[in-house]
Amino acid sequence: MRKNIYIALLLAGIAVLSSFAADLTPETVEFLQKRAPGQQAGMTAALREAIAGNSKNLNVIRDAMAKDTPAPENVIVENRTVDTCRMRLYLPEKADRKSVVLYLHGGGWAVGALEGSSRFCGDLAKATGIAVAPLSYRLAPEHPYPAALDDVLAAIVALKKDGFLRIYLAGDSAGGNLAAAAALKLRNAVSGLILYYPVTLARSDDSPSWKAYGSGYGLDAKTMEAFNDTYATRKTVDIPLVSPLLATEFKDFPPTLIVAADHDILFDQGKAFAGKLRTNHIPVDHRVIPGTIHAFMTYPGMEQAYQYGLNLAVAFLRKWEKHPMNSVTPDGIVRLSRVTVDPEQLEEYLAFVTECGTRSMAEEPGVLMMYSMVGKAQPNMVTILEIYADHAAYKSHIKTPHFQKYKQGTLKMVQKLELLDQTPLVPEMKMK
Repeated sequence: MRKNIYIALLLAGIAVLSSFAADLTPETVEFLQKRAPGQQAGMTAALREAIAGNSKNLNVIRDAMAKDTPAPENVIVENRTVDTCRMRLYLPEKADRKSVVLYLHGGGWAVGALEGSSRFCGDLAKATGIAVAPLSYRLAPEHPYPAALDDVLAAIVALKKDGFLRIYLAGDSAGGNLAAAAALKLRNAVSGLILYYPVTLARSDDSPSWKAYGSGYGLDAKTMEAFNDTYATRKTVDIPLVSPLLATEFKDFPPTLIVAADHDILFDQGKAFAGKLRTNHIPVDHRVIPGTIHAFMTYPGMEQAYQYGLNLAVAFLRKWEKHPMNSVTPDGIVRLSRVTVDPEQLEEYLAFVTECGTRSMAEEPGVLMMYSMVGKAQPNMVTILEIYADHAAYKSHIKTPHFQKYKQGTLKMVQKLELLDQTPLVPEMKMK
């Protein structure tokens, strides 16, 4: 009798799997077939027990997930601590230590550690030549909000003390949530965000993706609800730093890459967050990897999806590392000024300012941008945008021979000089 029941359940499972297999990649189907029966139910039960005060079974799961991956060749590993949290640096041999990616692991705020993202962090460091720093933040329910976010903010402070000028934040699932929350807190002090299938609303959203993929696709709705309950309470769940989708303004929010799995209960959350950023004029790239499920960046067995996700992160970092506006740090100087020129001398003035700007950007590493624009209504009004790495770069620039030539040559041409704005950066000055 028991054997017949088992066979019936097995056949039912195969039927369910075959019904959606056509929409999934072969590697995703194989991954789901190899998963241990009852894995999600066991996780959910352990989470509920921990919320009630007994973390014994949850700790067993945590220990089983702590599988490390050796660093790639030519990538140096440094282990350190920030307060009570472990942090690791993956340093390519030729890294200039100016940029770093702080990586925040997934696991519903309740499981996982830096070891779970060790492969990705090593691969990203090798592919980009940029340092990558995974963090083991404190876990819920023993440490609910805001503990993990506080750990992330402390890690950012530590990386700044290490001399890193540009700090990117990245993370998957709950780690993506923490990255987005930290960016809401720090704004343009963060150079960019890389979010894999992020939690942007820490409660059931009753969306089409939540309903369609709430069972059998790697992350069940009941498990996600338990994860949410470990981290947030009824009093905190609607705070934007817990649920970034509920934020009402995004001034100075950094450029963002969101990588989604199309068969994921969190798909609609990520899509809605991308839409909200776009509405607020924040550069955002929302990429969907078809035929995939939640956690393809960390669970072994979904190699094609992993490589696709890795390549997207590499391209994003290469793009924004070269972008002048993303080279601005909290020490940088941004000046927006307007010069009114004698109309009869406008052509000569533009030749001067073009020569000065071209030479400055070519010869002075601290001059990130010098850009001039002639007004349509009043052509003799020239708007000039200047970006300097820091105050020292600005002081050095105004002493250069080509700037002195520009200054002396244009004194009689300029009728009026207005400083429209200066650091800190304002949204109107961002180049879209």
